[in-house]
Amino acid sequence: MRLTPLLTHLAALCISFSSAEVWSHAKTDIVTVANGDQITGAVNAMTSGKLSLSTDYAGIVNIKWREVRQIESRYIYEVRLDDGERMYGRFVGNDIPNQLTFQSSSVNRQVDIDDIVEVRSIENELADKLDLALGATVYADPNTQTLVLNARGQYDVRGGRTTFQASINDTRTSIKSSAEELPCDCPENPDGGTVDTAEATAKKDTESSNASSFEISREFWRDRGTAQSYRVLNARYETNDELGIAHRGSLGFGFGRYLINDLGNELAISAGLQGVQERRKACDDQEGGSGGPTFIEDDARETCNDAELFLNVKWHLYSFQNLDMDISLNGNTYPSLSDWGRVRGDLKLLINWELFDSFYWTVDAQTIIDSAGDRDDNALSNSDYTISTGVTWRY
Repeated sequence: MRLTPLLTHLAALCISFSSAEVWSHAKTDIVTVANGDQITGAVNAMTSGKLSLSTDYAGIVNIKWREVRQIESRYIYEVRLDDGERMYGRFVGNDIPNQLTFQSSSVNRQVDIDDIVEVRSIENELADKLDLALGATVYADPNTQTLVLNARGQYDVRGGRTTFQASINDTRTSIKSSAEELPCDCPENPDGGTVDTAEATAKKDTESSNASSFEISREFWRDRGTAQSYRVLNARYETNDELGIAHRGSLGFGFGRYLINDLGNELAISAGLQGVQERRKACDDQEGGSGGPTFIEDDARETCNDAELFLNVKWHLYSFQNLDMDISLNGNTYPSLSDWGRVRGDLKLLINWELFDSFYWTVDAQTIIDSAGDRDDNALSNSDYTISTGVTWRY
């Protein structure tokens, strides 16, 4: 179990680093905002109610979507509407209030700005399609050192999207044992035996806890018409000392659907089947708790293959009226089909609330559960979680 709240680290050394690179086409797009200003750059995407524009003179500029009045571009974009329809084409300037002109197959179509929930740039070059972010965080105090590395990326093509993420969490904790019985040649003990003394030097041990995960997901959308439904392919690899996971890999396929698809509120679910391979001490079903089996050789493990269902729920709520609020929730449940009675799951919550311009209060919470996580070893846990909170500055 790893808990990293803000108060715990007020006296700690805290170093964080993050970077994000977005490659885009030539910076010739023109965006007109509510006050009449025109900004020239390259439109990267519109997600979470903000339009990302790459410029030569100010780097990446994020414009609130409600402030956008017109877009002109000669490059291809995918536009997703709140009814699920996806269109491919170019933005063409016009003088119609609150509407954008979208040219698809040489046919112009007027679209209400409020009906657009996402804009994606469909590039030709590999480097232009890839959006990559890297980050590292270090926490250190006299007793605990934590290193967190993470990476996430997105690869957009027409008709689909590939997302991937990776994280490594390494925590080392120094623990002082209680006073030891040490040899003593003193008046109270003339025979030179041992004596229990509070002044004896305590032994200092180091406990290490590691967790890592690597995940890639591919969504396949329909080319035309209402595309509220989609197909999804998932692959994942993870380890976790707290749950006794030395190796677990999974590959699954299923179907998903948007239940809510509005500007500011999105809810999607997906479900399917997946195969899982992991190393554990025995592949047969076993009963957990104190009545479970006892294993003498900790390193003796078997490679086990199982089948599972998976159910995913993704909810994204964002508001940009006065102060920005962005809430993202991603939950997964994995009932086993071959290891009957076993259920796994994970939940990730990310909250960003704008305090003032460019500064946000961030809460990042993640939890993992496994009903059979402790059945091989009663010293293990069937749940693990991390919580971090603090102030984030965005440029």
